[in-house]
Amino acid sequence: MADDIHLIDIIERTKELIGEESLEDAISFLERQLPDFENTPRFLNYLGQLYLKKDDPNSALNYLNRSLEIKSENSETLDNIGDAFYYLKNWEQAIISWKKACELDEKRFEIWEKVGNLYYDIGEYPKAIQAFLKYLDYDEKLEIFSIVATIYSKMGNDIESWNNLMKAEKIDPDNEQVLQQIGQTYLELDNFDRAIYYFRKVTKVNTENLSGWFQLGFTYEMNQEYVQSLEAFTKVVEIDPDNVLGYHHLASIYASIANIEEAMKNYEECLTIDPSFVEASISLASLRWASKEYDMALTLLEDAKRFNSLDSRIFQLMGDVQEDMGDLDKAEENWKKASELEEG
Repeated sequence: MADDIHLIDIIERTKELIGEESLEDAISFLERQLPDFENTPRFLNYLGQLYLKKDDPNSALNYLNRSLEIKSENSETLDNIGDAFYYLKNWEQAIISWKKACELDEKRFEIWEKVGNLYYDIGEYPKAIQAFLKYLDYDEKLEIFSIVATIYSKMGNDIESWNNLMKAEKIDPDNEQVLQQIGQTYLELDNFDRAIYYFRKVTKVNTENLSGWFQLGFTYEMNQEYVQSLEAFTKVVEIDPDNVLGYHHLASIYASIANIEEAMKNYEECLTIDPSFVEASISLASLRWASKEYDMALTLLEDAKRFNSLDSRIFQLMGDVQEDMGDLDKAEENWKKASELEEG
């Protein structure tokens, strides 16, 4: 009992040292106590955890393995060993240790989330789902339903993906991530009305959700609701004034509704932010060409060529402009270059 009290006092003192941002001092302090606690798993585990905090997994494993030799079926030690192997990118040993920790103590079910995340990261999707479902046997956590839905979607199982999204939404109807996932699922099914409903919910929950506004604008654009789409993408560039794709969508929509002045203005904004953005260069040059502003079109294309010298579309459009200018020799030269690039 006295040893237990002594150990508690030592750990509290160690925490004070850590609180003073003296991790090195805390470890040195613990190691000076090692002769009295070299056969105490709790002490060895705590020292191992501090070495993990110090980003030194090898030293951590030294103490954790010593702890495991004293008490072989210790779920805390195995959990920490799994963390050390994960840090060392030894995925197999990390999973073995974590799984054994879960099997020894079902109360440590949170470890299944680490197992699932690791399987997911290395592309072992069926095993990731198995691990996450074991977690869900104990706790219906929204984030777990969300990632399971993502994995099922990647595996092409839309029904199970949908089922898990619905469970997540039921837990928290105002969760931005889940609402956006549901909206994206509807968008992929070309159900634009339902996608718009969920993306609008995202932007109501968080009026500064950039991705939500972007997806809302894109869905309105796909559904040819251009006024609403312009409003959404205007919000995108309001939140993020350097969002080149936001300006590009604004330009494309204005071009679709024949507002050429606004289209040009937004394409120019794209190129101010990113001069190498070839899609904006070609689109703006096409509008200048259609407006018979041939020199401006060619200047844009020459600038684009500096960044994208292997894009055949640039040379094709240069040839088209030069043809209208009556310079057939240069036009044919650029068409030939475009053809060579296409063949390449």
